[in-house]
Amino acid sequence: MPGLTNAESQATLDARFPTTGATDHIAYSTNGTTESASVMARTAIGATGWAAATNADPSVKANANALTTAAAGSGGTITHFAVYSASSAGTQRTEWTALSSSRTVAAGDQLTWAVGALQITLT
Repeated sequence: MPGLTNAESQATLDARFPTTGATDHIAYSTNGTTESASVMARTAIGATGWAAATNADPSVKANANALTTAAAGSGGTITHFAVYSASSAGTQRTEWTALSSSRTVAAGDQLTWAVGALQITLT
């Protein structure tokens, strides 16, 4: 089955996750299958939060700015994340993806995504 060219993958990611006007949010999970909004609310990627996709295989779309969560509402161990189209409800845009290492949080803790740490790929 033929795949997309690098340029087409780049164009697709840039169209679906625009560098301006985006409304995407990061959701968090403690089990990898459902959102744990009571532990950590969704984090806005922001209207200008996405960098341009790379022209490579795979093409990579990443956050352009550091992203800091709101304070945790309760304690728990965050294990996975997914990108959603809105701050609540909305469409799940990525699969639940394991963090490189789980993060245990207490109420009031915050997490920060470094520039380029949140990545979506298309081959």
